[in-house]
Amino acid sequence: MTQEQEICLALDTALEACSVGLAIRANGKVTHFERSLALGRGHAEHLMDELQLLLNGQGLAYKDLTRIAATVGPGSFTGLRVGLATARALALALDIPVIGASTLMALALDAQASGKRGTIGCFIDARRNQIYGQFFTLGDECTPPQAISEAEAKTAYQFAQECTAFPDLTLIGNGAPLVIAAAPGEKLENATFLPVSYPRMAALARWALDEPKAATPPAPLYLRAPDAKPQASKAIAHQ
Repeated sequence: MTQEQEICLALDTALEACSVGLAIRANGKVTHFERSLALGRGHAEHLMDELQLLLNGQGLAYKDLTRIAATVGPGSFTGLRVGLATARALALALDIPVIGASTLMALALDAQASGKRGTIGCFIDARRNQIYGQFFTLGDECTPPQAISEAEAKTAYQFAQECTAFPDLTLIGNGAPLVIAAAPGEKLENATFLPVSYPRMAALARWALDEPKAATPPAPLYLRAPDAKPQASKAIAHQ
């Protein structure tokens, strides 16, 4: 690696895919590379192999990295912890910063990299009749997506009602079809839908190259309590 290079490694295990990406800035130009493996489960067993394959493909080693980016959720409780633990461990070992981004922000970045502009609704199927969602404004490629609402967990119908307030809306994420289907009447029939279930990490890596080191702490973003709860009947009483 030359002194002119900046290399960001990005990873996402919060959703159904194990996705990794690279953004390399050298001599004023940025190149992107990525890999994605649709899993559903088992991110921990595949993440390190995917990272190594990505680096090997560009003739890079971990020591060449200058920063790391990772999604912090919302998403699978177990999955997002796998990614965050890996990102933190690598950043600590390499003494480089780690930048966090929500999966909703990562979806917005993906849409922006695809050329979308204007208002976008990012939606993830949270199961249990809920959707994780957030609205962003997408400007030119030099301006990061700007959040115009908070990340929240709501019903598809509630988000559908909010969507009707935005003309020329784009929707993205595996929860978007549920929101469109729940819209009253045919109010979202003309909305643009991007069939993207999980974000590409090349877009996140490119964004993270220019992020301040402590802008988004790499801590889990939980929008609701975990599904699994301790069984009180099996608890051991304290003496």
